[in-house]
Amino acid sequence: MPTALLIKNMLLNAKTWSMTHIFTILTLQQLILVVGIMAAASQLAGKLGVWIDAKVQQWRARGIEISLIASRIHLTSRDIIFLLLSPVLLWISVTVAGAADWPLAIPKGAAILVTAWAVIRLGSSLIKSNFWSRTLAISMWTIAALNLLGWLDAAIRMLDKAVIPLGEYRLSLLILVEGAVLLALLLWLAGLAAEGVERALAQSNLPPSQKVLFHKIAKILLVAVAILIGLNAVGIDFTTLAVFSGALGIGIGFGLQKVFANLMSGFILLMDKSIKPGDVIAVGDTYGFVNRLGARYVSILTRDGKEHLIPNEILITEAVENWTYSDDKIRIHVPVGVSHNADVPQVKKLLLDIAQGLPRVLKYPHPVCLVKGFGENSVDFELRVWIEDAMNGVANVRSAIYEEAWKVFKQHNIEIPFPQRDLNLNMAQMKQLIGMIKDERISSLRPE
Repeated sequence: MPTALLIKNMLLNAKTWSMTHIFTILTLQQLILVVGIMAAASQLAGKLGVWIDAKVQQWRARGIEISLIASRIHLTSRDIIFLLLSPVLLWISVTVAGAADWPLAIPKGAAILVTAWAVIRLGSSLIKSNFWSRTLAISMWTIAALNLLGWLDAAIRMLDKAVIPLGEYRLSLLILVEGAVLLALLLWLAGLAAEGVERALAQSNLPPSQKVLFHKIAKILLVAVAILIGLNAVGIDFTTLAVFSGALGIGIGFGLQKVFANLMSGFILLMDKSIKPGDVIAVGDTYGFVNRLGARYVSILTRDGKEHLIPNEILITEAVENWTYSDDKIRIHVPVGVSHNADVPQVKKLLLDIAQGLPRVLKYPHPVCLVKGFGENSVDFELRVWIEDAMNGVANVRSAIYEEAWKVFKQHNIEIPFPQRDLNLNMAQMKQLIGMIKDERISSLRPE
């Protein structure tokens, strides 16, 4: 039977059935009953959900944890109660209607469908991903609903007859649906396997960059194998896709050039270990520590809480300062100026004592204090200290040194200089200036 005629017959049958069974007084009464029960279940679930959430918070405050199964269900308390309560109320209404000889076709059908939906939704909620959870629940419930209504075989035949020609291969909608379901399942399994690999690598003694590299390679391979198995399982011959390979390659080459450049740059960064999680780096005006190495970018977290996503290609092609590449130690330069009247050896000793007394300053290499020169207003010193925790900040070390220097200089009467200028005038200029001052005073004393 042609597909168009099959669809036409299904629509005619649906119209006849709806006019006979739906648009009647008894049917409307049953529908109102079902809608009322669902509304009551929703209202009651909302109130019970708030009460249960409050109880859970009290239990957790007392150190009582909920069960492992309940903690794995990724649904709100209201949703769980609604999924449990609505089928119970519908089956009670079916029992009461049967005992009173009332019509129960629609309440019974609704009870079956809602029960199936509750079981499927609760089962699929064990999946962490909200997208995959909803997709699985909707797919399974659709199949269950079609089977309960007796339309599953007709739907399968209709999908099997709708084909898309690909050369000598005829791709039906049924194969597409089966392939999509199988591919989704395989990708989900590949994701679980990738998480297992990541946990295994986290417990190993490999360097952080190699852990990220091996995890990404394993994830790419698992996804590729899942796609190949899914396409092969539905009977798709890869030779049928050869027609599109040339145009697809050109499109990828031009449209995704930057994407592939960043992907390859990411693998290079992981293999040469030039940048790894925890490194303190500076790229242009961005300074911070490497939070995560992504497939397309590197996440750099600054001291003010901003997270910069730097494309991998920039880290390959531009100059990068890696403060912890081969060693965690870095040297900080702290300029200090004192008055020309200060005792230079005393100032050097005080600054070195300050540096050695700070907990973050390393004892070895030793702090060094140098006289950099004689400025216009001050004797310029430079205190050089080493630290090994640059990820905790550098400016705060300078600030601590300046604070201690201010206190110590006050105690030893060492002046911190301010700008000074010498003014030299000859006698003629002095007389002219005094005359101008006198004239200004006399004019200010005259009455208006």
